[in-house]
Amino acid sequence: MNLDGALTVINETLEAEFALRKRHPERDTIYDDHKRRSAIVRAGGECMLDQRYGAGPRCLLDVFPAGDHSPVLFFVHGGYWRALDKSYVSFIAEPFRGAGFTVIIPGYDLVPLVRVGEIVDQIRAAFNWVVERMTPERVVVAGHSAGGQLAAMLALDQAVAGDGPIVGLASISGVFDLRPLLRTSINADLMLSAEEAAAASPLLRLKTLAQDAALVPLLGIVGGDETSGFKQWTADFVASWRGRGAPAEFSEMAGRNHFTILDALAQPDGELLRGIGALARDGAA
Repeated sequence: MNLDGALTVINETLEAEFALRKRHPERDTIYDDHKRRSAIVRAGGECMLDQRYGAGPRCLLDVFPAGDHSPVLFFVHGGYWRALDKSYVSFIAEPFRGAGFTVIIPGYDLVPLVRVGEIVDQIRAAFNWVVERMTPERVVVAGHSAGGQLAAMLALDQAVAGDGPIVGLASISGVFDLRPLLRTSINADLMLSAEEAAAASPLLRLKTLAQDAALVPLLGIVGGDETSGFKQWTADFVASWRGRGAPAEFSEMAGRNHFTILDALAQPDGELLRGIGALARDGAA
């Protein structure tokens, strides 16, 4: 059903591109491994868990500190705004903390408890919590899948505001145009209207920015084994970002799919860690 109560008409081509549950029956095994590795990191101490930033039940964030004045990686988990939580991705914190990053991983409420637009606002509140309490000088905002959309909205917020601590955006298998989801089974959970889908689409928002809006460098990453739809989302977003005169790089990682690409993110001295490190160091994608 959509917001107006009408049945969603499924487009089978779009369904095959973006509804990944049937395509990847192994994803639960991958999630279990990620959660196991994350539990080890969380149990190891040297972290501040479940810091409340908002009123919602999941409006909590985890802090994995690397020391005063360290750059911050603000990383948002995925799950199509309807699944998972921050505890699944704590495992990415260790290699980045080893590289000198303080890692912040926010949680957020899921549909249908809230609308996608409200989730965008919750992530804004989480980011503001970090800025107000930690006063970081250099932040890379990043996210996976739906988290890539949420991170991109933060970077676009700063472009509208004119300044802020964000020095780079890294999106891993991001969702940048939500309109195709209106014609998939995913919208039975999201219940997006056409207006909501457009308002939450970073690609469309990017095109409405003032010509003098200052965009930070972008690193857009996608797995080589992902669908053409996910690859096109990232390619289009990178091209549009670059078309506004800002640095933007497209990276396709061979042998990685939508779920295993997080393992590449967690590799010590891996390609993604080096790329995000470069964003934090000199703002160059």
